[in-house]
Amino acid sequence: MDGKRPYKHLLKNLFHEQAIEIIPLLLPGYRVEQVLDVEMPELKSTSTEDPPGELEQGLVRLALPEARVLKVYKTEWIEHSGNFERAYRVQNTETDKPTYLLIEVQTEREDEDLPRRLLSNFARVIRYVEEDLEQEDDDVEGEHKGTIMKCYVYPAVLCPFPQAVPAPIRDTFQGKVMLAFNFKILGLWEKDAREFLNKHVSAIYYLLPAMKNADAPLLGLAIEELAQRFQGDEMELGRHLTGLSLLLQQSEMMSEEEKLGAQEHLKRFAHLMKNDPYEE
Repeated sequence: MDGKRPYKHLLKNLFHEQAIEIIPLLLPGYRVEQVLDVEMPELKSTSTEDPPGELEQGLVRLALPEARVLKVYKTEWIEHSGNFERAYRVQNTETDKPTYLLIEVQTEREDEDLPRRLLSNFARVIRYVEEDLEQEDDDVEGEHKGTIMKCYVYPAVLCPFPQAVPAPIRDTFQGKVMLAFNFKILGLWEKDAREFLNKHVSAIYYLLPAMKNADAPLLGLAIEELAQRFQGDEMELGRHLTGLSLLLQQSEMMSEEEKLGAQEHLKRFAHLMKNDPYEE
């Protein structure tokens, strides 16, 4: 895996490349101790050529007497897929147990698959960190062996769109809840762009257009500070300004007039920016 840019989408890469700086800003009291790259297995399902037999029909009717099997699938578990997700072991003031953050970045308003994608990643990360903690316990000797505590894994979504917040999963069957999955929403619209600009941590500047109190003059200052930080590195400057431009175009916090004003500040860097968020 390319350790620096494991994701296809620019906004995800910008977040995870700089998460050590960004997470304490979005979640005061949290500090990243360790970055984990967790390989994600895949389930590959293919339909069988033969029609459902009596065995398949009978098994299904044990659970659902009125159901009829239409198709049978063969599912293969691919352990080493080559795909990774990034998680973070953090320190925080809420608990002394090992705590991990798994953060999905919402890159577009309409992404109905996001909650289930996060759930799938959450299940794998839990398994990974429990195995990791078991290994830590095995390495402990003497009276402290067996004292490593259970861990917490917190799933979260970094969300820039107040009108399109991903909904928790709540699947019901015959009036009963069969599956429920909640996650924390890190709503950028709740953050104040002025406070983050005053901190002068430029890693988070590409997220400013999605925050309250973001306007053209403020983004102009952020753009100039990014230009200073990446002086001599046009590729990185272009990536950060591309991310800022993408969120500026989609921002629900800025008026069209303010967006046009901010775009004026970006014009002289137009040759560095890309229109395709999947083009790195």
